[in-house]
This record gives sequence, C-alpha cells and structure tokens, in this order.
Amino acid sequence: MGHNVDIDEALDELATLTELLVNGLVDKSSDQIEAFVEERQVVVDRLIDMAAGSHKMNTEQQDKLRDILSYDESIQGHMLSLKNEAQQWLLQRNAARNQRSVYEAKYAADSYLMDKRK
Repeated sequence: MGHNVDIDEALDELATLTELLVNGLVDKSSDQIEAFVEERQVVVDRLIDMAAGSHKMNTEQQDKLRDILSYDESIQGHMLSLKNEAQQWLLQRNAARNQRSVYEAKYAADSYLMDKRK
C-alpha cells in the first residue's frame, strides 16, 4: 500500500500548482501560465509513469485527478483570451506601423524629388 504515497504526493503537488494558478488567474501573464503548464507537465508525466508501472490509482486518487483537471477549462479560457488580446494588440500595432510606413515612404519620395529639383 506504500507505493500509493508517491501518487498522493504527485497529486498534491498538482493540486497546489493548479490552485496557485487558478486563484490568481486573471493577473497571470501568458508567460506565467506557460511556466505553470510546463511545470505541471512534469508532474503529470510522473503520474503517467507511476500509473503505467505497478502504481494503480485508487478511486479516491482518480477523483482527485479529475477535480484538478476540471480547472483546465478555465485555464484554457484565460489563455485563449490572453492570446486574443495579444492578437488584437499586434493587429493594431501593425496597422499603425503600416500607416506610418506609407506616410514615411510618401514623405521620403517627396523630399527626394525636392532635393533633385535644387
């Protein structure tokens, strides 16, 4: 029965990581979420390795994992909204840059022609 302690520890770590992220989700940047996802993957991989071995999860542990994973939807939702914000920002920035480069090209052409007239 001692081998299940490893799974419990991994599940607790996963729960803590998830809780920390979800509690401050709205303030988290995409970099922070990315770091969380990477960190969590390490724990998930460990759980998968244990489950693939002789460490079978009991019902309680399976329920706990299901609870932890139920937060994924809100995490993914937040990641999606961050991604959309970033896309909007890039689109606006690129639109402004394009307008400026059109203006600068016209201005450069005008000043070049002025120089030639001198």
